[in-house]
Amino acid sequence: MNRTDAFWRLFVFFRPYWKRAVTCVMLIGASEGLRLYFIWLTQHLLRPLIESGIRTGEGDWLVSLVQKALHWLVADVSPRFTLLAAVCLVGMGVAILRAALSFAHTFLANNIAQKVVLDLRRRLYSHLQLMQPSFFEQERTGQLLARVINDVATLQSLVTVGIEDLISTPVLIIGSLTMMIVISPLLTLIALLLLPFVGLLMWRLGKRLRKASYETQVALGNLTALLRESFSAIKLVQAFSAEEQELNQFDQRNRQIYQHALRAIRLRTMLSPSVELVGTLGVILGVFIGGVFVIQGWLHPESLLSFMVYFYTLASNTRKLTQIQAIREQVTGASERVFQVLDIQPEITDAPDAIDLPTVKGEIVFENVHFRYPESDEVLRGVSLKIRPGEKVAIVGPSGVGKTTIAMLLMRFHDPTEGRILLDGHDLRKIRLRSLRKHIGLVLQDTFVIDGTVRENITLGNPDATEDEIVEAAKLAKVHEFIERLPNGYETWVGEGGAFLSVGQRQRIALARALLRKPAILILDEVTSHLDAESEAAIQQAIEQAMGGRTVFIIAHRLSTVKKADRILVLQDGQIVEEGCHDELVAADTYYRRLYELQR
Repeated sequence: MNRTDAFWRLFVFFRPYWKRAVTCVMLIGASEGLRLYFIWLTQHLLRPLIESGIRTGEGDWLVSLVQKALHWLVADVSPRFTLLAAVCLVGMGVAILRAALSFAHTFLANNIAQKVVLDLRRRLYSHLQLMQPSFFEQERTGQLLARVINDVATLQSLVTVGIEDLISTPVLIIGSLTMMIVISPLLTLIALLLLPFVGLLMWRLGKRLRKASYETQVALGNLTALLRESFSAIKLVQAFSAEEQELNQFDQRNRQIYQHALRAIRLRTMLSPSVELVGTLGVILGVFIGGVFVIQGWLHPESLLSFMVYFYTLASNTRKLTQIQAIREQVTGASERVFQVLDIQPEITDAPDAIDLPTVKGEIVFENVHFRYPESDEVLRGVSLKIRPGEKVAIVGPSGVGKTTIAMLLMRFHDPTEGRILLDGHDLRKIRLRSLRKHIGLVLQDTFVIDGTVRENITLGNPDATEDEIVEAAKLAKVHEFIERLPNGYETWVGEGGAFLSVGQRQRIALARALLRKPAILILDEVTSHLDAESEAAIQQAIEQAMGGRTVFIIAHRLSTVKKADRILVLQDGQIVEEGCHDELVAADTYYRRLYELQR
């Protein structure tokens, strides 16, 4: 992606607010127009101080009108005094009006800015939610967090700090240049000879600043990734006394940010004074040449003052262009990282002709399914099976043979590389993702609990559930009585990651969450692998009660949890090598029997 394109693509997010943006531009234009007019008044202010032959009605139309009004009110006052008073009154009016316009356009610009940042961050987050789980396995979570938080915050500097300057600076440059030409075209031409030097300086330093800003954002992402990893594994770090090791890594990445940021600051601070020096030299040169023009009688003294103020305004806003350029380079680096994520297309999407399934019986068919993860060997090799509605099927086997992969394919977190999977006769790829997953309840080995209340955890994905439905799901999961004993019942805060709950309690809450959806299919992936015997017995009792009337997948290492399954599938080397109920497999000379005897 072209880096310049990344910058301009940001303006797509302004489109919903184009009416406000146009209003903001008009307000800024009017405000800066008044500033230019205020400078123009300076020559009228000097005339009554240095000239004596002034008549009523001189000056521009507004000053002339006010002067005539003052002369009508106080007819015996000298025209020099009325002109001086008229210029001051007009100047006060211009200042008050400009202050009101400045407040209006500043508030409006910031309002637009906040809405654009709000939309961009939401767009980025919603896009990430569409990505398949394998994307998050390949990408570092800390880097993704940095793009959603740090990079978007950097982009905010464009819309909160830079948006007004982006409009007002060109207005003042063009306006000042126009007024300089009106006063003295020849003197203007001489003054403009310095501008090519300013442009070359901005281009050379700006190019280097862009690279430094991008590298700073990358370094911030690396530090965010390290912090997240370190905080989430703090027990492990402390248990192995690895604090010093982690601190060394932190220092290394923190210093990288310092070095890149210092380089960007050096370039940014070098840019502004360099342009200011060139501009100051131009002003001095302009004073000298303008003075010669006045001495020669080619220019009025008061016009020289206005010309120099316009030239200073031109020079100072040309200097401001360097600040805008610095912001632009920072924003370009951040926007490139944001659009790198937005440009990644999800691998798992709804087909154009995908359908909704209002109801599901629960018949599942795998037809010669093959699957491999990126850059790895084939995990499943020609798996074929048929599961009847309401059947309880267990999948067992050693680690890494593809047991969980089968569940992930059924959830359509991945698509088979070959073959197909059918639900009630429909290819999963022809069913809308939301409709498919609505009918499946999933309980994973590593239970996810959000930092919220028990109720919020159970109703995750089903926030409109009634109180009766929540309690019914909790009772099915054998967790209602425990919740009732909590200090605030269902409103009890569970802490980050369920820190205030035991592993078994988290598992039962996760089971209640799955059952609340009233799924036709229930997938239980190693739900008892981390539990002690007492907790396992409680979970097993809850599972047995929850399985009624549902098609159930049980993935397990502990064979004691699959004895009551209608059918057990033994997976080895990515293939189903044995099949039958517990008693049949134990009675024969099978791999399952050897596993079972090892665990007794």
